[in-house]
Amino acid sequence: MTVLRRGGVVVAALAVLVAFATMEPADPGGTAEREPAQRHTASSTSDSPTGKAGAEIRFTATVDPNPPELRRFYAQEARWEKCADDRDFDCASVTVPLDHAKPAGPTVEIALRRLPATSAAPKGTLFVNPGGPGASGTEFVQEPGAVGAELREAWHIVGFDPRGIGESGGFDCLTDADLDRMYAEDPTPPSPQGTVALKEAAAARAEGCLQRGGPLAANMGSEAVAADLDILREAVGDERLNYYGISYGTLIGAIYADRFTSRVGYMVLDSAVSPDVVDEPSVTRADVDANARHWGTEFDALFAEFVEACGKDRPCPLGDDPDKAAGAVIELLDSLETVPLPADFDSLSQVTEGWAVTAIGEGLLDPGSWPYLADALELAIEDADGSELAWFAMVSVGRDVDGSYPGSSYGKNHLPVTCADWPVPTWSELTPSPKVLEEHPLFARIQPPRPSECTGWTGALRSKLLVDAEPATPVLVIGNADDPVTPIEDTEHLAGAISRSRLVTVDADVHGSYATGNACADRAVEDYLVRAEPPQNGLKCPAE
Repeated sequence: MTVLRRGGVVVAALAVLVAFATMEPADPGGTAEREPAQRHTASSTSDSPTGKAGAEIRFTATVDPNPPELRRFYAQEARWEKCADDRDFDCASVTVPLDHAKPAGPTVEIALRRLPATSAAPKGTLFVNPGGPGASGTEFVQEPGAVGAELREAWHIVGFDPRGIGESGGFDCLTDADLDRMYAEDPTPPSPQGTVALKEAAAARAEGCLQRGGPLAANMGSEAVAADLDILREAVGDERLNYYGISYGTLIGAIYADRFTSRVGYMVLDSAVSPDVVDEPSVTRADVDANARHWGTEFDALFAEFVEACGKDRPCPLGDDPDKAAGAVIELLDSLETVPLPADFDSLSQVTEGWAVTAIGEGLLDPGSWPYLADALELAIEDADGSELAWFAMVSVGRDVDGSYPGSSYGKNHLPVTCADWPVPTWSELTPSPKVLEEHPLFARIQPPRPSECTGWTGALRSKLLVDAEPATPVLVIGNADDPVTPIEDTEHLAGAISRSRLVTVDADVHGSYATGNACADRAVEDYLVRAEPPQNGLKCPAE
């Protein structure tokens, strides 16, 4: 069966098949061109292509020269100064071209934040990206426990805000009002006119984003970010890019490995987004139905786990029968289509079907939140009070009780990246048949067919839709077997797209493998990044 996905995260209804200025440029960094900086070259010995654990890495291949047309950008050197808000960190910025194909055009300043290595002789710089898309790397590097003590000793850890995010020219692609309307809108309109209204709303959001962000919004795809990374690599004085990317950050790493193959140093891709996009004109309604059945079955199993967990320590307010529990939730959602529930928040006084679907859909992906989700559903079903459901939904999407959303967040920032990286396929109007949706009625309400959020997008699109990287040294690709956000199949697919990669599978059900509580996973990553010892390909880490 063909499994249809979008960007590694399942989009049940409109899945995309993944296998699918007149400004004068500023002087980058405010300096004249410089002589090449002293190179950090990571030490190691030979790597065995057989994948033997303990074989060390040796960087023997020569690297390609920097693009001559971008010489002025590659001539920069990061000027580190103590960050004004936290002197434990160093801050710098590096200038990149808005359009790498037009180096004489406008530029963008990329913000960097460095956590200096605790050793006197670090291996170099390890760039980190937390994914999103839309998440801030400069914020991520400040999170306690983001990386372990061994990595802190071995590397300068550098987070960066990708172009258009946070301190790198960040802007609100979507406004607070846009997001409130989007989460509140009816996800299952009862008429064709309602579906047209959803499509028009999506197009209006895309148009508003492009207007607010201007040329930058139109040039925020991961190909541009990967090209920026190569300039950042040079600016910190490293011959090769050393990189740890999580979730959507794995796509940036995969594109970098494909485009700058000889420059790949140590690279860990954790909980991967499948990098490939294939627009299959031959996709039929039968393919879409098969895909919906597959993910409907997966969703039903997840909901059954939720019901079982709900009744483990107390009588579950939804009962112990998954079908009856699903029926109760369906009845609630159907009633909300016409009569919202009251909620005790000035900024969110009513819970619509859209807000309820947001709460339930996000909550089911996080087993740690299931007791709170069960309580919220109980209050809504038995007392017709949407307050806890409203609270749960707001927490799930990062909304404050005053109605504001954080600036560097998936909700506000992902659209220009998503729409550049995943062109809308020609068959996007195909939706599952009513019969299939009736077989999985709760799934059909929580993940219903919807118009593409990239309807009307006119920004730049990804030019190369397949990744086939052949770096000379092994890339570590790691993921959790039951990751609720990026399915393990995507991690496996990415490992297959990068020659000589080492795949590690962890028996865990959280998103992200490193530094999330599994000692085997931590050891695999740290042996690789600190001791240059890649794990055996196919390593399985047991649950802990």
